[in-house]
Amino acid sequence: MLKFQDLHIGFSKAKRKEERILFTCENLTFNPGEFVAVIGPNGSGKTTLFNTILGEQNPLAGEISIEDKNWKNLTRTEKAKHLSFVPSKFSGVDHLSVYDLVSMGRAPYTNMLNKLTEEDESIVQKVINQLGLSDFINENTISLSDGERQIAMIGKALAQEAGIMILDEPTAFLDYNNRRKVLQLLKEIAEKNNQIIFISSHDLDLCFEYCSRVVAIDTSSNQLLNFYSPFKKEEIINKVF
Repeated sequence: MLKFQDLHIGFSKAKRKEERILFTCENLTFNPGEFVAVIGPNGSGKTTLFNTILGEQNPLAGEISIEDKNWKNLTRTEKAKHLSFVPSKFSGVDHLSVYDLVSMGRAPYTNMLNKLTEEDESIVQKVINQLGLSDFINENTISLSDGERQIAMIGKALAQEAGIMILDEPTAFLDYNNRRKVLQLLKEIAEKNNQIIFISSHDLDLCFEYCSRVVAIDTSSNQLLNFYSPFKKEEIINKVF
């Protein structure tokens, strides 16, 4: 369970001692099994919200809690066991095999040498089988298609066994069929694994089709608005864009 309590999301300019609030939200609770899209215009604060949830920056006010624990009080390793992240750009892991990439998700549970136990190896293999990556297990990730690489990155996050997964524009560089494939996969993961999954996206029609919940940044009121499926698409679009 993830809770936002009286959040003010934005950033501060330390030298000027100024704060810029992008948006606020009162009390929101996200439960296991929810597939949540974060939408809003460019520059509205989607990335800032994700950075705040990830602990890369602090909220200007309010609190984020996971399983009723204040997020700020958790160590980096504890956070990694609660939350996984898939960035929008695939970089830094181009010369790993698919198996090694997925194995990186076990890092929060391994020793200083990052040696996998039998249990770790079993979890990695289970994820590879679940995502249909068995045929690519020994292939270098640089040789994969964009869609296959995105699924491999999701595999890394899935092997982390965190209750919350955040994906920054996971369909941005994919063709239409692969966008649908990835979103269907994420929907199934949320439901079957009982995880909370957040995505940011500008692909509104697909978000409304696949997601169970939408939170939208309304730049006119500077508020985070909350909507559940079935969505009234035109109403949301007219209010937010």
